[in-house]
Amino acid sequence: MSRNERFDPGAVARITIGLAWATLELTSDSVERMQLLVAGTPEDVDDLKIRLEAGTLSVEQPAYGLSTRINTERWLQVTLRIPSDWKGEITASTMSGPLRATGLSGSDFSVSTISGGLRASGLQAMTLSLRTVSGPLNAADLEADSLSLRTVSGSLSVERAAAQKVKVTSVSADIGLSLIECPERVDINSVSGDTALELPADGAKITLHSVSGKLRTAGVSLTDGDPVINATTVAGNLTVACRRLRENSDSND
Repeated sequence: MSRNERFDPGAVARITIGLAWATLELTSDSVERMQLLVAGTPEDVDDLKIRLEAGTLSVEQPAYGLSTRINTERWLQVTLRIPSDWKGEITASTMSGPLRATGLSGSDFSVSTISGGLRASGLQAMTLSLRTVSGPLNAADLEADSLSLRTVSGSLSVERAAAQKVKVTSVSADIGLSLIECPERVDINSVSGDTALELPADGAKITLHSVSGKLRTAGVSLTDGDPVINATTVAGNLTVACRRLRENSDSND
């Protein structure tokens, strides 16, 4: 069974989505109207609540999809196609379903999942937050004034990100973060996972703390100016690599 609903983007200032095990995809497209495509078992498609009120488009599985029908085969795919020129707020979350967000731009984005995988690419926002608990977080080509990344035990890998302020929090996950522009500040906190940070800079004011993990730096010139990098880990290894701007420019010639 399927549902296909369209909305005037001018009437939508924010989008909120809360799902359980369903697969969620948010994508920017060359469409004039927002298009919500839903496919799955008839009961789950019917149960999905979709409404537009006071500028908020909300999509939700009742009680986050909890049901007594645990012995029946169920599936649900939710896809939201958003006009490429729409600039608004998005809050989207799943519990165990995978979540993918691509090519979106707007003011404030918060995308999260508990045990499902999170994949994000080509996102632009003033504030951008990506969070998982045990699912992997993989992202690329992110741009924001403020970028927040959080995971508990799921792996975290972000490539080609640009932000003025970056905050990364983890418990036991391995963290890989590559920045293509020099930020003002980076704060990284982890417990036992290994952390690797790479950014283009001639120098940085770096504070590294670790209890039993090893600290490594490569191509780093310590200064009192920007960027400011504060990184803390308890038992994990920590690596900060700074590619000099001159070398980075030469590599692009």
